Amino acid sequence: MLGAILAFPVIEITLFVQAATTFGVLPTIVAAIAAGMVGMAVLRRQGLATARAVRAQVERGEPPLAEAFDGLCLAVAGGLLLLPGFFSDVLALLLLLPPVRALLRRWLSTRVKVATPPRRGPMVIEGDFHEIPPDRPVVPRDDP
Repeated sequence: MLGAILAFPVIEITLFVQAATTFGVLPTIVAAIAAGMVGMAVLRRQGLATARAVRAQVERGEPPLAEAFDGLCLAVAGGLLLLPGFFSDVLALLLLLPPVRALLRRWLSTRVKVATPPRRGPMVIEGDFHEIPPDRPVVPRDDP
């Protein structure tokens, strides 16, 4: 994990220098800014669509698990689009594609296990009660 974190800026700088060498400095800067602007516009549109889907799922009484995962992916994509560089833009644009998110969701669902504590025996709820005969009126008690 640490290697990936350290490699990320190296990859970004290398790609930026390669693009500037190949296409020139000004076109490279314009392309980086344009990619960020286009990505943010797509992010806004898909984010609103995801919010509507979450609301519809909740109104039907269903848990919006897939929509919540999509929302998380879109938030990560938004963060990646804020970073300057082409590698982060490519990763963000991949996360903006619904088929890529579906593949990622399926892949993660096979690897993530939800841990629940084991339950042994019947559930016991302890408490006190007082039997009140039907012919006697109910008098509230002051003690807790």
